[in-house]
Amino acid sequence: MSSLSILDKKVSVQPDLVARNNEDGTVVVMRMDESNLFFKIDGIAADIWKGLNANQDLKQVFAQIKANYEVSDDQLLKDVESFLNDLKSRDLIELN
Repeated sequence: MSSLSILDKKVSVQPDLVARNNEDGTVVVMRMDESNLFFKIDGIAADIWKGLNANQDLKQVFAQIKANYEVSDDQLLKDVESFLNDLKSRDLIELN
């Protein structure tokens, strides 16, 4: 997956997930199946997740993070791509 086109990808959160936003800014994501797996997400990753879970497209999520953090476009693209690949490898999202 090329970082140049990552923001054009469509992301769908798997329907068997439940996410809870905590007061400290972290997000807990739980898979509601026999595995009872859960993941704690924080920092920029939590902001990415919140945007995806609110059905925002990646360009919207990217713009919001750029407005809230001092980070270069290149670094943010790498961070977004890495996080999305991690979510996909754990079967938490579909990426098209």
